[in-house]
Amino acid sequence: MGLKLPYRQNFPIPAVINPPKTCLQIEIPNHPDWKAVISGLLMQPAYWFNWERTGNTDGAQCAAVWKEVYNSIDWGDMSCCCEEKALITRVNPDTGNIEQSSDGGMTWQTQPGGIRSLIVQPVPPVTSGVAATKCDAATNVSGQVDVWIDQVSNDFTTAVTLLEFGLAVIAAIAGAVLVVITGGGLAPLEVQLLAALGAALYAAWGAGKAVFDAYWTTEIKDQILCAAYCNIGADGSFTEAQFTAFWNDVNSDLPPGPAKMLFMGFLSSVGMPGLNAMAGSGMAADADCEDCDCGICDPMNWDVPSGHPELGTIIGYGEDWVEVQSAINTDSLYYVTIITPAINICCQIDHVELISGTYTINTAGYDKCNEERTIGVPNHVGDPTTFESGNYFQFSSHTAFTWRIFFVP
Repeated sequence: MGLKLPYRQNFPIPAVINPPKTCLQIEIPNHPDWKAVISGLLMQPAYWFNWERTGNTDGAQCAAVWKEVYNSIDWGDMSCCCEEKALITRVNPDTGNIEQSSDGGMTWQTQPGGIRSLIVQPVPPVTSGVAATKCDAATNVSGQVDVWIDQVSNDFTTAVTLLEFGLAVIAAIAGAVLVVITGGGLAPLEVQLLAALGAALYAAWGAGKAVFDAYWTTEIKDQILCAAYCNIGADGSFTEAQFTAFWNDVNSDLPPGPAKMLFMGFLSSVGMPGLNAMAGSGMAADADCEDCDCGICDPMNWDVPSGHPELGTIIGYGEDWVEVQSAINTDSLYYVTIITPAINICCQIDHVELISGTYTINTAGYDKCNEERTIGVPNHVGDPTTFESGNYFQFSSHTAFTWRIFFVP
């Protein structure tokens, strides 16, 4: 009985025989024997008979393409001939975060390191979730912004050149987010931040101290305070999503100018960690944010999740309430779910009144601003109940019901 050779599978002919080249970097065992093995493996596509037969010269063309690739390898260190592209940076227009690209802007990644990596995020000052907590933390943010403004204003006087001004602004940023940077850690940070803030530094330096100082009116500072208050979490700290919402609110609300450019660069440089350090600075207590109209708790801003009729229907709006009707779901329970568009802001429901039907489950409330919890609900028409703050509430019952949900004015 003769020896049966194993089946050999040739390389399939690619859809495009000679596309543009790209670079692939891999790690291999660093030993001459291994390099010889790798070299032999990489040589195989350079032989025409290792490609599929198509009845024409496709295999020979593929072999010629690969031979050119093979011959371009530097077999001394097995490096490829890829052209190095300069690292470029940008501020993401949607998130406010600083990003970098190593492929000419085709793809972007969050910039590693920087001042963010040096910031120690504090434990939120208090965690009771009451409005004063948010206001104190937001006022802390506003206070640290004032620290930054005062320092940058002074930098116009002390700096002689644009470079000196830029380095002084970086020191002001570090001071505002409560970071102490030693000389050894400052040099690489300066290079990174100067690149990110370059255009803003140039514009602010060119406009001068008088223009910078005139920009910071009480109205603009109040806008920053309210943007912090309306986006900060109930525990007095920011998530990444809440930082993005704050950054976008400030970016859209503040008037244009060199001072704004520099301030937005400051926020992008420190990101969520920096904002939390500012919020936890502990300077404010019993602050007043009553003039901040966040607007999100307007009843008209609440609705049933789009495309989910099984989660109920809003059948009416009032000055301080919405009226909702349950709908049956696939689990044979009746549901009502309401959400706000801005999922990062907690709102207060004052109470709920049962208008019709019977509510037969008393443990169906969820609060996505804090942790999931059991919430008491009315079982009889006219019975009120009190809720904690949230941006998402869901209730279910064995029977159909209609509720009127009241929001705190």
